[in-house]
Amino acid sequence: MTAFSFETPQDLQALRVQLYDVFGWQYRAKSVPPPILPLLNATGMLRSPSGLFRCNGHIIGKGYRDLSFEILEISARDTEQNLEEPFARFAGEGFSGLLVSVDHYTGFLGRTVIVRDAGILNPKTLQDMSRVRLVDAGFEALFEVYSDDQVEGRSLMTPDFMQRLMDFDGFDIFKGLQIAFLGNRMHALLPLGEEVQFGSDRRARSAEEAKTAICKEMKLVFGLLADIDALHACARAKTEDEIQAERREFYDARIAAVEAAVDEAIGNGTIKTAARPKFMTETGSDMVDPALWGMLRPRV
Repeated sequence: MTAFSFETPQDLQALRVQLYDVFGWQYRAKSVPPPILPLLNATGMLRSPSGLFRCNGHIIGKGYRDLSFEILEISARDTEQNLEEPFARFAGEGFSGLLVSVDHYTGFLGRTVIVRDAGILNPKTLQDMSRVRLVDAGFEALFEVYSDDQVEGRSLMTPDFMQRLMDFDGFDIFKGLQIAFLGNRMHALLPLGEEVQFGSDRRARSAEEAKTAICKEMKLVFGLLADIDALHACARAKTEDEIQAERREFYDARIAAVEAAVDEAIGNGTIKTAARPKFMTETGSDMVDPALWGMLRPRV
């Protein structure tokens, strides 16, 4: 039983595990950096001055049409940080954002990456991958494509896929989006900094506060999966217009199930709110850090 209290706020990690398990998904507060990171680092798609990364949040599951996916919170880390501390922040310059990986519909043998266009600084080759020449000037003004299999690389760059990537560039959440096709998966890299997080060590003082926070997080996750799924579906010779509404309905139903699960847990007492201490006013609890509440107790 999780008991949220004004005196002892509880983090959301245990609640995340329970709620993602409702869909058969796995949530981990800390994870080992995935094998794709060295390639992404080598290509310059993400950067860490130390070459080290941390993964604080990790979700594994199956989304729309049973498509297997993983989402990870990734940040560059400093060599001087305590490697046993999962939430140590990187003090210097480096990548901070999300990596979303989904299984591709068909296997492929080569590597194909879509990086941000750097103008005259675009290299002719990238990690032994050659530039894939495309006919869409609008797309090439934003992105450069490299592949070690030109035929395979072009087959992934369908008109719908390129158009959706250009459309995504108009939304803040997808600014800086880069893509890698490797190991029969599509990997989407989003440099969102700390603005978008689903695995941080956030604390809540009441069951209702926990519900608001966890539903906001999971709504973000479902919305992001729906958008990446729509992008991924275009990386083949088939449009997805006819199932876009169905896809959105699929993820909307999941956030509704999350809210219902939390309401049920509040109703049966699985999670509850402890009474606010008598010496603490509501205004005081909002303004004073919980770690300092003990100093506010009446003294004899």
